[in-house]
Order: sequence, then structure tokens, then C-alpha cells
Amino acid sequence: MDLQELQEVKPTCHRALVVAALQQHSALGMQMLFADCERDVRNVVMRRLGAQAASEDVVQETFLRASEHIDQLRDSRKLESWLCAIAKNESYKYLRISQRVFVGIPHFDASDSEEVSETEDKLDVVKRASRGLSVRDQKFIEVFVDEEMDWKQIGNQLSISLRNVYKLHQRVEERLAQACAALELATTHHYSCEGLCELLREWSGEYSPLWRKRITHHVQQCAACSEAIKKTPAFRLGSF
Repeated sequence: MDLQELQEVKPTCHRALVVAALQQHSALGMQMLFADCERDVRNVVMRRLGAQAASEDVVQETFLRASEHIDQLRDSRKLESWLCAIAKNESYKYLRISQRVFVGIPHFDASDSEEVSETEDKLDVVKRASRGLSVRDQKFIEVFVDEEMDWKQIGNQLSISLRNVYKLHQRVEERLAQACAALELATTHHYSCEGLCELLREWSGEYSPLWRKRITHHVQQCAACSEAIKKTPAFRLGSF
């Protein structure tokens, strides 16, 4: 069956055939997927990235991801919506990577003195919270914020592949958000939980990986603190 014959099949059967072809790593399946969904995927990406050169790369990456993970699609009738969801994720990932930021680290307009002051306070909190991460995570943050280094150089510095740089960025970002949330809970909400107060009785105030783990473990076991931590700004960036 060639491309034209596939296009003439009824929509439901057509999607199933495309998915089956992709599962068999067929070039025809990829051609059909692109012909069917390229416009929708491009619209999703363009709405998020605009008319920049990277949009084409993100579109191509979306189809590549889809072909690699086609076995995760359980209902071929949802092929288009599944592919558009991948496009959204890839667009968001590009924005985070290209801007060279951690979501948990605030950015500000230097012309606004009040915003500068507020942001510097937040950066102090983030810096303190980062001490609760492992040595490897702290090293990644140190290298990452050095804007003189590109992604490939970061990988060389840490002796990891470019793909693993992207993965590590996401994981460190999540752990940094967790560390910020746990630190804020310990410093501002401890009075509301007797168990947390008891845990922190021996704490000098110096944040460390050990104390981050102790506080996080308490949060996981305590209903009151589990609710309290949800109110911290950093909570939505991490997961407990």
C-alpha cells in the first residue's frame, strides 16, 4: 500500500494503519504521519515560539519523539491530540533550555529597583536552598549559570553527553524546587507543626543534604505539613 492508498482509507482505519506502520519503524508511516499532522503540529509550535528558526527544529523533534514513543499511544483515534501534546512539551522544553534558566530561579528587570531588591532576596533563598542538594547538583548549577559556556561545553565539563545535560537540567530543577519549598517550610511554618518543631530543635539553621532529606521525609509523613508546603511558591515546581 502506497501513500495515496493510505490517504484514501477511512479515518479510523487510516490512523490505525499509520500507528501500525510506525510501530514497525516504517518510513511510509512517518511520511503519512507528517502529511496528516504537520500543519497542526506547526501551529502548536508557532503559537509558542513564534516565527523563529528554532520552530522548524522543534517540529522535527516532535515527530522524532512520536516515532520513538509510538508504543505509548494506547488509542490510535487520539493520534493527533497525542502528537500535539508532544509538540507543546517540546516547545516548552526548548524555551526553558534556550533561555538558560531554572524555573525556580527568578529573573527581573534591572531598571525596576523594587523588583531588583525583591528578586535579590529570592536569589538568596535559592542560593541557600541549593546547599541542600548533592555536590553533583550544586556543581551543575554552578556550571549552568556560567553564561560563557554553551550546552556542549557544560556536558564536557561534567563528562556527560549532551542528552544527559538536558535530563540533568530537568532533574536538578525539580530537586532545587523541592529544596526551596522544604527550606521555606522549615523557616516560616515550623511553628504550626509540633513534630516539625521537634525535628528542627537540633537544627543550627545551616541547610544541608541531610537536613533537606529529614525535612522532606517529615513532609511525606505529616498531613499538616503536606498541606502547608503546597502553599509555598516553590511547591508547584517540584514534587513530593
